[in-house]
Amino acid sequence: MKKFAFICLSAACLLPLISSGCADASKKGNNESVAGEQGVYEKYERYLTDPRSYICYRTEGKLKIDGKLDEPSWQKAPSTEEFEDISGEGFATPKYKTTAKMLWDDDYLYVGAVLEEPNIVANLTQRDTIIYYDNDFEVFIDPDNDAHNYFEIEVNARNVLFDLILEKPYRVGGDFLLQWDCPGIQSAIYIDGTLNNPKDEDKFWSVEMAIPRQALTLSFNNLLKAGNTWRINFSRVEWLKKPEENWVWTATGRIDMHMPERWGYMLLSDKVVGTQADEMKYPHDTNVYKTMWAVFYAQQDSFNESKAYKTLEELGLDNAGVTFEATSHSYQIRAEVPSEGVVYVLDNEGHFWKEKK
Repeated sequence: MKKFAFICLSAACLLPLISSGCADASKKGNNESVAGEQGVYEKYERYLTDPRSYICYRTEGKLKIDGKLDEPSWQKAPSTEEFEDISGEGFATPKYKTTAKMLWDDDYLYVGAVLEEPNIVANLTQRDTIIYYDNDFEVFIDPDNDAHNYFEIEVNARNVLFDLILEKPYRVGGDFLLQWDCPGIQSAIYIDGTLNNPKDEDKFWSVEMAIPRQALTLSFNNLLKAGNTWRINFSRVEWLKKPEENWVWTATGRIDMHMPERWGYMLLSDKVVGTQADEMKYPHDTNVYKTMWAVFYAQQDSFNESKAYKTLEELGLDNAGVTFEATSHSYQIRAEVPSEGVVYVLDNEGHFWKEKK
């Protein structure tokens, strides 16, 4: 691989370098580089905002999966923020309120959601049809934070599922594995109103899911355990409303849910819901992570436009604390993180992982 010019800085410096442009440019000795860094950050600002986060507590007893979310555990679990437009700040506030909750135990990740809706409609009845052609609720899960090999589960108000695995996002040539039916999943819907009756006014429909840990495992490693932080997001597609709307827990920045690096963070707490509050922990240094993805977005655009990658110097990121190694059609972005004793790696297909230093 061809290695492009780089200068390594400490991880703590990465995001301030980009967001502020380092007001004292003399310390860097390169005014043009400062302007370039700020330009790249501003160009991709929608994709570099902080995703929302959620602390997922353990249940205090068994849950009956009936869609009602009325057990004490659900009552004590915090709700997410209200859903927002998928494109983020500056776009219209969703017309109807949507919130979600999460819980877990040794066997399941539990997801609950409440969707306000004055006219609840669901026509599709066959599993693995394109459920968002009805209004639906969707769950996206990347348990190991690598932005690849993630899960998608959709459901309509009839409790008809569409579940699939994606090896990688569509933007890098990924496709879905429709043959995967989430083994052992339990799901239920509760409707406060009447289904498919436009003559009355409904209030809401709620979703409850119990997703088995084995169903979300691609190896023998159990990722459903205290202390782990997953990437997760929820989407509500109002397809029957024209033009259709895409409302999500945490915005991706464009109409594309298949950006796992933009999903929310969910910490699996060892504390029982309603007993003690926990503190959020992230699976990586978020400043380093943002910098690497800024390079990824810039290189993706560069290759789409000219079938070539740019050097970090051309991007104005030669002092941004990352290295960039490329061939004609592939690359790796790397960043040392001394505090963790690892190197972060992000490649041209958007695959993120860590290596021992």
